[in-house]
Amino acid sequence: MAAAETFSFSRVTTFEQCPRRYRYRYLDGVREAFQSIEAFMGQRVHEAIEWLFREKGDGRLRAADEAVREYTAAFDREFAAARGSLKVIRQGTAVEEYRRSGAAMLADFHKDRFRSDSLETVGIEKHFVLEIEPGTRFQGYIDRLARDARGTTHIIDYKTGGRPPSSFTGKDADQLEAYAIAMFEQTTADELVLTLEYLRNGSTQSRRIRREDTAETRRRLVARIRMAGEASVFPTSPGALCDWCGYNDLCESYRPRVR
Repeated sequence: MAAAETFSFSRVTTFEQCPRRYRYRYLDGVREAFQSIEAFMGQRVHEAIEWLFREKGDGRLRAADEAVREYTAAFDREFAAARGSLKVIRQGTAVEEYRRSGAAMLADFHKDRFRSDSLETVGIEKHFVLEIEPGTRFQGYIDRLARDARGTTHIIDYKTGGRPPSSFTGKDADQLEAYAIAMFEQTTADELVLTLEYLRNGSTQSRRIRREDTAETRRRLVARIRMAGEASVFPTSPGALCDWCGYNDLCESYRPRVR
């Protein structure tokens, strides 16, 4: 019997954005030539937020300057280790600007959100695997799983880049709605709260979702997974994000756009 194939939300959206990139990464197993400094910085911010909540769970309420020190130490250490594989896309922008930007986002998050947060954290980087249909699994990592005083579970995702939407819509919302399917399968809850926290400007988008709301979400997700899983041709899809793609050295359609 063939092993079940496992898809993530990132895998699905990679196919939708550029089938060629999907083929290189998920089918051919080619390693990307570089990681963008934006993605690198975002990872370090996420790690620092995870650290804050883990420390809080262990009874240590850390100050903002401690979180920033944790972030900058990790940034410097990982940057030194991965320097040859990191790339600053926007010419004329110094690495230090990204380092400071991440520190500022973290400090603002601590002041505006972390200090007043009253939710009980029940999971950090919570991994799940769900059989979305026979022979196909869907997996993901939830940034933070928390519970309020009424016992309602919150699925929370932290975003460090991009311009946030004005309402709970778009790719980020789709991702959390897909994650809700797994949480309803793993719990007896009838309702969840989905929250997107955009750290760059401090905005938050939330939606309450009930168990019965996920049937259509599941149908759409299965259709998207099938589209990627059954594809036999993988054309390029040139666009504004090509400069940030670590496969652009392999792509015949790549033309630099950002200066």
